[in-house]
Amino acid sequence: MGEFPPLLTAAQMRAADAAATATFGIPSLLLMENAGRGVADIARRELGDAAKAKAKGKVTIVCGAGANGGDGFVAARHLARAGVAVHVMMAAPRDKIRGDAATMLAALERMGTVTVEDGSGWSEQARWVAALAGADVIVDAVFGIGVRGAVVGVPGAAIAAMNAARACKLAVDIPSGLDADSGRAEGAVFHADVTATMGARKLGLYLEAEAPVGRVEVVDLGVALPADGAAAARSFLLDGAAIAARLPRRRPSAHKTSSGHVLVVAGSPGKTGAAVLVGQAALRAGAGLVTLASTPAGQAALDAKVVELMTAAYAADDDIDPDGAARALAKLAARAQAMVIGPGIPTGDRMRDVVRRVASTAVQPMVLDADALNALGTDAASVLVQANAPRVLTPHPGEMGRLAGTSTAVVQADRLGHATRLAAATRAIVVLKGAHTIIAAPDGTTYISPISSAALATAGSGDVLAGVVGALLARGCDALTAAQIGVYVHGAAGVDLEAVLGDGVAAGDLPRAIAAVMARLQRGEVSRPPRAARSRPLASRGRGSRPRRRSSPKRRRRPRR
Repeated sequence: MGEFPPLLTAAQMRAADAAATATFGIPSLLLMENAGRGVADIARRELGDAAKAKAKGKVTIVCGAGANGGDGFVAARHLARAGVAVHVMMAAPRDKIRGDAATMLAALERMGTVTVEDGSGWSEQARWVAALAGADVIVDAVFGIGVRGAVVGVPGAAIAAMNAARACKLAVDIPSGLDADSGRAEGAVFHADVTATMGARKLGLYLEAEAPVGRVEVVDLGVALPADGAAAARSFLLDGAAIAARLPRRRPSAHKTSSGHVLVVAGSPGKTGAAVLVGQAALRAGAGLVTLASTPAGQAALDAKVVELMTAAYAADDDIDPDGAARALAKLAARAQAMVIGPGIPTGDRMRDVVRRVASTAVQPMVLDADALNALGTDAASVLVQANAPRVLTPHPGEMGRLAGTSTAVVQADRLGHATRLAAATRAIVVLKGAHTIIAAPDGTTYISPISSAALATAGSGDVLAGVVGALLARGCDALTAAQIGVYVHGAAGVDLEAVLGDGVAAGDLPRAIAAVMARLQRGEVSRPPRAARSRPLASRGRGSRPRRRSSPKRRRRPRR
């Protein structure tokens, strides 16, 4: 079964480099050589569009004093050897360059064919703009994964000028100014079209939808990452190939009962659409049978809407009796392999009692979403640790705030931490929805979606995800696998629909698109959905252009599933 690519913190990457040297005896100079060669290969490919229009394209590499600058010196040497016109500019004083970086600078200068210009005293952006003029590809090798705090002064001026240039922008390892762990920047940050990251993807490249990283490519350093110790990854990226390997497949002899029965506890007068979305998504994700359980008035409304879905009532009237409702749901669940509870259910003390009883006692694996999560509130851990079967919680940031007893803003400031802590406390799989949805397991392992699509910022999108995960549970997937597949195919469907419908995507469009994504993966047609638009041809880039982002909390609706 395919493995998910690791996402390393800065400390883990440094430990991996140290382990490569100590364990395998590989000199750090060789790691830098491999890194720079990989950057040169990507730069040459990005230069291809320019080379078609001109006899020779030009690459300008802006280097800092550390290992990132050393990678830039190596890249310059390989590009020059390949006949590419290269210009190297220094954003740090020469006497600050030491160690491996100094060795690689000396090797570059001994070639005698590459101009190395000292810009370490240029604090005005205009000086850098003039020096960068004419470059077709600009390589940012100023700072690596160790940057802390706001980038100002000479490096800040250099970064601002690089961002303003009309060129393809290539970052070495991570865009300068971006925090490798959080994906945030306090000051100037390089806006990359492509990020050539070394050895493994960095966590900060995927946590923030607005991180200006462009397309991420991993440069092979020629060593395997350690599977244990300080360098061992705890976070992983959801990946199309690994998801395809985990998809359940129906046997030729399958029938509706063998394909799984999902009991959906959802809907109430005025909110029956939520139940329908969950049910349709479950069917499109491969469940053989789906029963929608609601209040008597909710069932009557559902019967007028649905065709493929069965309906039931869990109460004798709309004045819910907790004891009777819990017994009725237990009886209905006895015929099901999984449950989904929460979207559109009634609110109030009586229904809160029902949710808590069912969540702690039902023997079926269960997805808890929407008002079921609000019913648990800050008591989620005490209720769910008693559960008799796996539970998957699917909060958006606001619901996560209510579960954690804090605000949405506090959750958004540390999404990974909140998801990890809730999973450990509840012993449940936690799916914190949003741009780059986070999946957290009780053991502290996390999985991050590569997808950020504003198409999913629409009412009912989360109901669809709950239905997909419920169907996968009913089909026999364990809770973590069901969450991984559900999040990935849900996001990929959003990307597909956004390409056709733009901001006009409705939640009802998603179930069929999800079925198409799953079918494509089952056929082996695997491609990683973009987290940002692919780089445009060089000729189409305007001054200061940057890759299109999928969402912005200031300019567009932030995706919340």
